[in-house]
Amino acid sequence: MINSINALGIALENCFAYLVGATCPACGRIGASICASCSKKVADDCLINLNDKQTEYHGNVLVAFEYNSVIRKLILNFKYRNQRSSLRFIGDALVRRVSVEQSRTLQSVDLVTWAPTTTKRKVERGYDHAELIARYVAKHLAVPCRKALVRLSDRPQTGKSRNERLVGPTFFARKLDAEHVLLIDDVVTTGATLNSASHALNQAGAGLVTCMAVASTVLWQSSTESYAPEKARK
Repeated sequence: MINSINALGIALENCFAYLVGATCPACGRIGASICASCSKKVADDCLINLNDKQTEYHGNVLVAFEYNSVIRKLILNFKYRNQRSSLRFIGDALVRRVSVEQSRTLQSVDLVTWAPTTTKRKVERGYDHAELIARYVAKHLAVPCRKALVRLSDRPQTGKSRNERLVGPTFFARKLDAEHVLLIDDVVTTGATLNSASHALNQAGAGLVTCMAVASTVLWQSSTESYAPEKARK
């Protein structure tokens, strides 16, 4: 009975998607969200090994996916084309990731926030994709979410060389009264953005900052993701 209801719900979603022209944000097929084929590819290429140990990197860095072709398309279409059908897929993966760590040793989260994009980018797009992800995660974790960081540098990380990325943007954090803050970003490349943002949160009074990203382009020791070793930086 439950399977029949779920199947009916999916059929109705896809029918609505056809009427409004919605497509899978990864491959472009008609659908209300990411299609079954792309979902399977993500699962096959980026299977999370929940038995791996979590190590420390400026607090904790939690990553849901490797930055492979499907995840890259999902994030870019969400980020630059306002294609929000992938938000639930991304958000649910992050919520599951946090839940797994909380079943181990991760303490309860008091506040969810995000590493904001530049003011120029937000004005151009009309939204901050990292904020949308953070608010989705906070809602499903049943914890507060608010903007705690102000980005002081207005130049984005996109398009920079590795050496330029290592410098990272600068942030200012409003005074906090939260023991454990979950800080969310979209993609980890060098870790400079999360380092800078988490440092600002610590300076503002956060007891512990747990960094979280949708995907990582390199092999981070602190993640439990199965990344391509050839991309790992020593």
